[in-house]
Amino acid sequence: MTCDTAKIPCLSDLNPENSYLSWKAELLTTCDLAEVKEVFDFVEDLCVLNISERQQAHSHTRNLDLTSNRVTESDSNAEQQPAEPFQITQPDASGRQSSAKASVEKARFESRPPEEIAAPAAKPTVRVDLDRVDLLVNQIGELVINQAVLAQSIATTSLNTDASIFAALEDFSQLASDLQDSVMMIRAQPVKTLFQRMARVVRETSRTTQKDVRLLTEGESTEIDKTVIEGLFDPLTHIIRNAIDHGIECPAERSEYGKPEIGEIHLTARHKSGRVTIEISDDGRGINRSEILRKAKETGLVDQSAKLSISEVDNLLFLPGFSSSNSISNVSGRGVGLDIVRNSIAAMGGRIFVTTTEMKGTVFKIDLPLTLAVQDGLVVEVSHNTHVIPLSNIVETLILKNSDIHLFGSSTKMIKIREKFLPIIDLGAALGYRKRKSHFDGCNVLLIAQEESYFALIVDAIIEQRQVVIKALQNNIGACPGVSGATILGDGKIALILDPIDIVKTTAPQNRFRKEEYSLAG
Repeated sequence: MTCDTAKIPCLSDLNPENSYLSWKAELLTTCDLAEVKEVFDFVEDLCVLNISERQQAHSHTRNLDLTSNRVTESDSNAEQQPAEPFQITQPDASGRQSSAKASVEKARFESRPPEEIAAPAAKPTVRVDLDRVDLLVNQIGELVINQAVLAQSIATTSLNTDASIFAALEDFSQLASDLQDSVMMIRAQPVKTLFQRMARVVRETSRTTQKDVRLLTEGESTEIDKTVIEGLFDPLTHIIRNAIDHGIECPAERSEYGKPEIGEIHLTARHKSGRVTIEISDDGRGINRSEILRKAKETGLVDQSAKLSISEVDNLLFLPGFSSSNSISNVSGRGVGLDIVRNSIAAMGGRIFVTTTEMKGTVFKIDLPLTLAVQDGLVVEVSHNTHVIPLSNIVETLILKNSDIHLFGSSTKMIKIREKFLPIIDLGAALGYRKRKSHFDGCNVLLIAQEESYFALIVDAIIEQRQVVIKALQNNIGACPGVSGATILGDGKIALILDPIDIVKTTAPQNRFRKEEYSLAG
C-alpha cells in the first residue's frame, strides 16, 4: 500500500475542501475480480476506484476499468506493460490537473529528510472479545449496586455523623461512576459502519425497483452502544426498502411532479437529552392516509365505522400483518410489516414515530438509549412502591396547588403551567395500584416530554436521582406495557424502570394533545 502525494500543491495554493491524496495497493489473492469488487463496494460512491487484474507474463491478460465498465483484452504475444494495481483516488473538486506543479512539489517532497516525511505512528490497539467486555460491564454494574447498598447502610446507622466517612463514600461513588463511564466508552462505536451498510441496501433496492435513489448521511461520528448498532441493522434495512419501494417515485413520475429524477433518502444520527435519535426521511410521495385506512378496514384491522385521527391512521402502519403493497415482490408485499420494526426497537428500549406530508415525503424517527447497560433515573414512590423513571423523559418537577388545576368538561382535569394546559396522569391509577385521585393539592408532578407534547405525571414522592444498572425483563417474562426493565436499589429491593411515554399512550389516549393546542384550551 503506497500513498501518491504528487498532486499536493504549495501551501499557499492548497484548498482544504479539495482532495489531493490517492492510494495504490497490490493484492495477492485467489479470489476472482467479482469478489474483490464486492469487498470495495461500500466505497464506490465515495471515491474514484480503479481495479486492474494482473496475470503472469505470456498469458491472456484482462484489464478492467470499473469507472467506465469497459473490459479490454490483449494477446499474450503483444508487448505488455505491467498492469497497475487497483487504485483508490479521491476526486479533485476543481477537476483540473496540474501536472507541472505536481512534479515540482513531488521533487520538493522527496528531497526532504526521511525524518520529516515519516508517517505518524498509529495508536496501538487491542482486539478484545465482546463477551469479555460484556462480563466487565456486568461486574462494574454489580460494583455500582454494592456502592449504593453501602451508602444506604451508612445512612441508616449511627455513623452518619462522621463527616470523613461521608467524604470517603463520596469519593468512592465518583470513582465508581467514572469507571462505569469508561467501560461504556469501550462499547461505544460510531454509526458510520452501519450507515455504510445502508448505502449498499439503497443501491441494491434501487436497482431492483429500477429507480434512481441516492443516500445522504449526517452524524456518522455519533457514538452509541455496539449492541444498539447491531440491533438497528434490520429495522433500518426494512424502513429504507419501504421508502424506495413505496415512497420514492419512478424517474418519469418525479419529472411530472417537478422533482429531480434522482430520489433522495436522508439518514441522520444525533445525540439528544442523553439518548440518540436516528431519522430516515425521503422526498417521495408520502403516505396516502385514505388508502391506508381503506386497506385497514378491508382486512378487518379497523372497524368500518371507526373515525381515526391523523396520528392514529399513521400508526396503522405498525399493526401486525398490515402491508400497503398491492403485489408481492422481493422487496415488499410479503406480510412482514413495520410491526417487526417497532418490536425490535422496543426490545432495545426505544420508540419509533412517523410523520408524513403528501407529495413531500415521510420521516421515520427512532429514539434509542445510548446504552442498554446503565441509565440515569429518578427514583419515585407510588402507593408504597418504588419505581425508576428515566431522567431523559423528565423536563422538570413541580408541586401542585389547587390554583393550578382546571376542570375541562365533566371530569377531565388539567394543570396550567406558564399559560399552557397539560393533561394529568395519575401514575398510581395507571399502574392499577389505586383509584384515580380526586384531589391533587400538594402532589409531586413530573413533566414528561414526548416530541411536541407534554404530560403531568402524578407521583406520591420523589426520593432521589441516581444512575441505575438496567436488568432486562423481556427474556424472562416477555414484553410488559409501560415497563422497560428493572434495577436493584441500595436497600436491596428490586424497582421497575418505567416507560412513561408508553404508560401515557396505553392509559390515557383521550388526553393526548399537540403542543400548539395547549394555548387554545380554556
